[in-house]
Formats: sequence, C-alpha cells, structure tokens
Amino acid sequence: MKSTGVLRRIDDLGRVVIPKEIRKKLKIKNGESLEIFIDNDAVVLKKYSYMSDLHEIAQNCSDSFYDVVNSNILITNLDNVIAASGTLKKKYLGKEISQKVIDIISKRRTTIDNESQSIQIVEDLEEECKYIISSVVVSGDAVGSVIILSNENINDLIEKSANFISKFLGKHLE
Repeated sequence: MKSTGVLRRIDDLGRVVIPKEIRKKLKIKNGESLEIFIDNDAVVLKKYSYMSDLHEIAQNCSDSFYDVVNSNILITNLDNVIAASGTLKKKYLGKEISQKVIDIISKRRTTIDNESQSIQIVEDLEEECKYIISSVVVSGDAVGSVIILSNENINDLIEKSANFISKFLGKHLE
C-alpha cells in the first residue's frame, strides 16, 4: 500500500473526510458509493462499481453479439472498458473511457451517429467510424454503456441489439 501522508481524525459519528485531491485522482464524485474492506489491520476503501460483478456476463454478451453480427462491441462501467469483442478488443479492453463517453452515458439514453467521424472512446485513442452508445441504467442511475462501432450504418437490428444488451445488463444488476 502506498502512503499519502494525509492524516484524518474520526469524528463522533465515525465519519472520515477523504481529501479532495484523493477523490479527484480516483474520480470519486459526490454521492458515489465506496466499498469497505478489511485487509489484516487495514481498512480499505474502494470506489464501488455496479458493473464490477458483471465482467464475465458482459464478456459473454459481447462475444455472443460479435459472433452473430460481426461488429465491434465494447461494454463499459463509468470508468473503464470491462468487456470487448472484435478486432478492437486488445486495443480497448481495460482502458479508461473518455469524458465524452462519460457525458453520453450520463444522459441515460441511446446515442447514434451514422456519420463516419472521429470519436474518442478512451483517453488518447480515436476511431473513425459510425457508432451507437446505449447507457446501462439501474434504478435510474447510469452505471455503464454498450458501445457498438461499425464501418456500416447503424441499422435497426444493431440499435435494438445495443438496447437489448444494455437493458439486460441493467436488469441483471437490479
């Protein structure tokens, strides 16, 4: 474990304030949940992701989709690409998503762009393609997305597939 050199007192109600610099570095926003772990004599706080329990299911969904439709698919939580299938898998899996994708996810809807243009899915990488981004929503909160990238127009089947996968993952998390 890496020491930050920051000390905080616990107040009468058992609360501890996490410094703004640490919250910013870990991208912990106001109102987000933290998981609490005990590791020997240490209390460990970890940013909670609804999607963290879905890696295997998300990967199976993306693999199945790719086998049928043969389009690149990425599944994200609010921080990273957690599942990917297709020719872009190695390029994107595990990478941190861009602020543009986070902004699209937060709108809690499906965004389609059938104009072949550049989109930054993850930091420092851009793709020239057509795409659909469908937010995964759980109890009204956007928790991730299903992203399909294609050189072909996003047709009705692709749109319905993206919406189906995002709704399936959302229902699985409820």
